[in-house]
Amino acid sequence: MSNNPYPANLVTHPRVFFVMLLALTCFCLLLWVPIEYLFIDTSLDKHYHLLFFTGLTLLCRLSLRLHFFWLVSLLILFAVLTELSQFWIAYRHSSWGDLQANLLGIALGFILSTMTAWRQKRKRD
Repeated sequence: MSNNPYPANLVTHPRVFFVMLLALTCFCLLLWVPIEYLFIDTSLDKHYHLLFFTGLTLLCRLSLRLHFFWLVSLLILFAVLTELSQFWIAYRHSSWGDLQANLLGIALGFILSTMTAWRQKRKRD
């Protein structure tokens, strides 16, 4: 019997996983806050989408042991659902541009994590 409380060693770094869950929770809670109450520059909206999903992808790659296909699928599903969920919030709106920024952030996160892993492997060899 294993002492690991996570199913099938899915979580590789529990602290990073906790940070990822915290980021997801904050993001989901901020969806319900009207934009005028947020102290951010709304002209940089696409940049925020790009940065959040890049960071989320990096945190997922660091903390979860999932096959590439499943991780990409989950991140894309989350990106699409966050945009679709804004349809039911009166003071929010979804856009194709936001979804594109989300997907670009996911791609950038995978590129950065792959490059980092490649460099670390090259240093060891």
